[in-house]
Amino acid sequence: MTPAELQALTRRLRQHPGLRGKEEIQAPARTFPPLPFPDLGAAAALGDDAALLPGVSGPLLLAAEGLDPQLVEEDPWFAGWSAVLVNLSDIAAMGGTPLALVNSLWATGAVHAEPLLAGMRFACDKFAVPMVGGHTNLHSPYNALSVAVLGSAPGPVLSARAARPGDHCHLLVNTRGRFHRHYPFWDAATEADPIRLRRHLALLVELAGAALVHGAKDISMGGLVGTAAMFAEAADCLLALDLDRLQPPSGVDLEAWLTCFPSYGYLLAVEPSRSAALLEATAGDADLLCCPIGRFEVGDAAVVLSAAGTQTRLWHHQEPLTGFGALDVPGPANL
Repeated sequence: MTPAELQALTRRLRQHPGLRGKEEIQAPARTFPPLPFPDLGAAAALGDDAALLPGVSGPLLLAAEGLDPQLVEEDPWFAGWSAVLVNLSDIAAMGGTPLALVNSLWATGAVHAEPLLAGMRFACDKFAVPMVGGHTNLHSPYNALSVAVLGSAPGPVLSARAARPGDHCHLLVNTRGRFHRHYPFWDAATEADPIRLRRHLALLVELAGAALVHGAKDISMGGLVGTAAMFAEAADCLLALDLDRLQPPSGVDLEAWLTCFPSYGYLLAVEPSRSAALLEATAGDADLLCCPIGRFEVGDAAVVLSAAGTQTRLWHHQEPLTGFGALDVPGPANL
């Protein structure tokens, strides 16, 4: 190879898309702290091929969420925030403690990527859970975001399949907030005190450890009613909900409360003998409402709603919702 040929090859290699594409990693590198776990040393710094995490004992929990494309387009900062929040809620719903997050980001350019990254960073700081890696593409023909989280279960795992006929169904929710713009998102977190948010997130671990709750389901974008149907489907129980027991925040319509994502909201399966202790354990926080709203009953998987003496069926197992129903193979409900 002649000197001229080598120089020409070098120029071509400098412009190779595979090389130039790595420059897009600079955006998340500027956004997230470079050493999320200082005790592990330089090998735990961001930028290696995988994230090095501290070891934990017990079962691990893994969850992931993709964000609604419309939200990513219209409100990218809130989409970034929500991507972290919903993942942390999923880990908490199973009695878990989040360890670290990763993300996959596709954007048409830095202008749209920056608020997505900023929203994720804000949420990571609020909840003290680090973002430790991911994928970034700033030359995508579309904007999209997904986030995954790894967590650990230090005590009993709260599985939706653990609910049994006779259990009370309790609602645990943060009522202090407001709806975010025109979206069905009850925002009880972006302006809340970080210490309080972290305490709320850890509460499910404490309730599981005290045997006050043995099954739970995070209220997701399906709202309270959608989550109830998923709960009943997984537990293979009839879940009867009394709408007269619900207490929406002042000025909030019942239907809006039944169908929104509440930032912090869970349906809990509780043995009747533990119901009073659960209410006592959650009574000290003025932001949280914990109240019984129904019962798990013997019968085909279904959700029945009642109000003012009238009853109607919302969902029945003959019309599968997620397809994740009762297991044919018996096994322990809790680890």
